[in-house]
Amino acid sequence: MNSYDMRHDLRFELGEIVKPIEHHLKRVDDEIRRQLSTGIPILDESAYHLFERGGKKIRASLIILSSGLAAPPTDLVIELAAAAEIVHCASLIHDDIIDQSSVRRGVPTVSAKWGSRVAVLTGDYMYTKALGIAVGDQGRDVFPILVAATSDMVKGELYQLEYSSIDRITKEHYLTIIELKTARFMAACMKLGAVRGGMSPELADTLYTAGLNLGFAFQIVDDALDAAGSAAETGKDSGNDFLEGKITLPLLHLLEKSSAAERGELSSLAKNPDPARWETVRRKIRESGALEYCHSVAESYTGEFGKHMETVPDSPYKRIILNLAKFLVERNY
Repeated sequence: MNSYDMRHDLRFELGEIVKPIEHHLKRVDDEIRRQLSTGIPILDESAYHLFERGGKKIRASLIILSSGLAAPPTDLVIELAAAAEIVHCASLIHDDIIDQSSVRRGVPTVSAKWGSRVAVLTGDYMYTKALGIAVGDQGRDVFPILVAATSDMVKGELYQLEYSSIDRITKEHYLTIIELKTARFMAACMKLGAVRGGMSPELADTLYTAGLNLGFAFQIVDDALDAAGSAAETGKDSGNDFLEGKITLPLLHLLEKSSAAERGELSSLAKNPDPARWETVRRKIRESGALEYCHSVAESYTGEFGKHMETVPDSPYKRIILNLAKFLVERNY
């Protein structure tokens, strides 16, 4: 078997891992629906559209679990977890406008179904609603954390636009993009839970750093999955990043391993992405060892995550966090 085979069996399924907090996640679902209900049909439908398809709720889980390290999750923790999921969903809605994506989670994107104007306004509304939740009762300690993470995601999107060309982007640019767009938000979720749970500032900062490393690993695996193969292998269509003009770590590694002539050909393909040519690029990525490389890089970040988690006192919630992290880097979807 290939040392990095996306089809390997997972030791844990996500549903089994988060089962101990399943009732809390159900409360998050209810809170999201309550918060996004306006009585304006087009806004209610567009804002809740992607939530209808579920999702992993990784960010909500991290907040609940990090809070649970110190104390049982309270109503305020559930509200904060809902706010984080609303921010995440708003970012997806805006990303789909920028990328001109037509499908998300197996259904039409908000922009494809209602148009870009509705999608922009829906995303804006969701951002303001989420930040309003965070600034509510006893929100002084968590509001700046969520605001900073949300701001970083916007900066990351702009940074990606600035360095989207295959002729400009480097691995360092790529890592900056995923830090701003993904890693810092996951880090913030762990810190938000820790702060809301009443942990010491030092331990909250430790969880932030752990979450930052987990966020890097999560996104690198996500990008490897996109390049790995067919829907039959990964459960999702491959090549979306490439076809949207996004240059991610698998392709950057392939470029490093290619001759000047091959780099020229890949550059031309990246500037004019063609679904009919994706299979050729995918094959080259696999043959270059890029997937093994991505797995290795992700594992290094996971190792750093584990080192920081060693300083956290043992508890059932800590063990769930560790199992969740294992799932996030071994998943095939």
